[in-house]
Amino acid sequence: MKPRNILLIGVDQMRADVAGPTKRAPTVTPHLDNLYSKSANFTRAYSSCPLCSPARASMFTGDYAFKHGMGTNCDMYHSLSTELSDPSRLLHLVFQKAGYRTGFIGKWHVGAKLGPADFGFEGMDIAGYGNIAMSPDFTDYLAREKLSYSIKPTIFLNPNEQTMLAGEWQGPAASTPSHYLTNRMMELLTKYADSGDPFFATVQYWDPHQPHLIADEFRGITDRSKIAAWLNFQDDLKGKPRRIARERQDFYRLHPRSEEQLIKYIGEYSDHIAQLDSEIGRLLDWLDSTGLAEETIVIFTSDHGDMTGAHGGLIDKGLLYEEAVRVPLLFRHKTVKAGKREALASNMDILPSVIDLIGLEVPDRHGISLKPELNDPNVASRDTLLIEYHGLRFLYSQRALIRRDGMKFIFTPGDYDELYDLRVDPGETQNLVSCSEKVDDLAKMRSLLISETARLNDPLRDCVAKFNGIWKTDSGQFDASMTP
Repeated sequence: MKPRNILLIGVDQMRADVAGPTKRAPTVTPHLDNLYSKSANFTRAYSSCPLCSPARASMFTGDYAFKHGMGTNCDMYHSLSTELSDPSRLLHLVFQKAGYRTGFIGKWHVGAKLGPADFGFEGMDIAGYGNIAMSPDFTDYLAREKLSYSIKPTIFLNPNEQTMLAGEWQGPAASTPSHYLTNRMMELLTKYADSGDPFFATVQYWDPHQPHLIADEFRGITDRSKIAAWLNFQDDLKGKPRRIARERQDFYRLHPRSEEQLIKYIGEYSDHIAQLDSEIGRLLDWLDSTGLAEETIVIFTSDHGDMTGAHGGLIDKGLLYEEAVRVPLLFRHKTVKAGKREALASNMDILPSVIDLIGLEVPDRHGISLKPELNDPNVASRDTLLIEYHGLRFLYSQRALIRRDGMKFIFTPGDYDELYDLRVDPGETQNLVSCSEKVDDLAKMRSLLISETARLNDPLRDCVAKFNGIWKTDSGQFDASMTP
């Protein structure tokens, strides 16, 4: 029996290691832990890009950013593109053409002026990153429910109380945006259930993106005495691109420098995860109680991860290290066997996978269908996975290539390249580029990156090839310096 409906639960900036059976922090996540136990859990799932707009556009199109054009955030800093270059590639249109209702609640960030409604979604229509707390619907909800809150900042990342990292949401959980979004999603799904129409619906929470604003019920819920510093917290960043140390020092000048500061930070992040877990639990319990769960496949993921003070206090995203690029990826349905899937996966595989699962034709995209892996935990469709990055605060091209055996290569044309063996160094503290014992691995990874960027028609493909000693390429890019 195929699933009839699709519910995609998306979150913003959640690490892959803070919920489920292998969590590295003492997060209070009973609902997510239960979801993990009942789902196909892709333990090696990655974001296509460690930044919001590119990753979200890739999730909804199945394309890398160098195809859909939104290489950076659509609404701040330099913004390579403020809107999708070809909206016809949005994959929810496949569901619409097949007679599905398509619903969207929450954070969009796939266009600065055009919102979900412009592409036929029902539900909410907030363009860009959005500020839900200032929206009339949210303020009307608070007034209607006689709810109120105030914000008391507690941690800043820069001097003179700039760049708020965390604070107290002085009010009940019912007054938070995540609670409101859960209510809106349940209202929309009720409408769909009453109509009898099949649906593709997604709720996209802003949480746990900083600032971590914790409601009364969840403040301090994480046992700080059980929090340990990340294993790579002492990383001095030697052997890593020089911009990383500068960004840590200059952009977030009050980043955690001691284990005490780090544990305080992890505690705030973990409290935020617990608050989010409660809302996801509320939604899933409702789905079960209505009977919709029987015919609805539930997918859970994040757009990208979060550094959370790893590697000596690095903050935010925009880095190709595991903390920022690995994401949770769960598929729950009675026809899908629960358990680990160790195959390489990307969050841009989600929509191709569910299109395939419900029996529709999968359009040609960079993302692939994970139906084979969902049917058989021993299948692995990929040997390598490419991750792209085009910059956040400034343009900065990088590519990472992950190999199924755990080797990882990061190509930085303007600085040092990096090679890591994730099997023995999951914290990526030892750059093996200059290691004599890894010469063959390095050459192989460089060759694979050349091949993969060429196969995908990545515009960086000639740069990748020529920086690695291949000056004559078959890319088709005109090069006046080449002899006839």
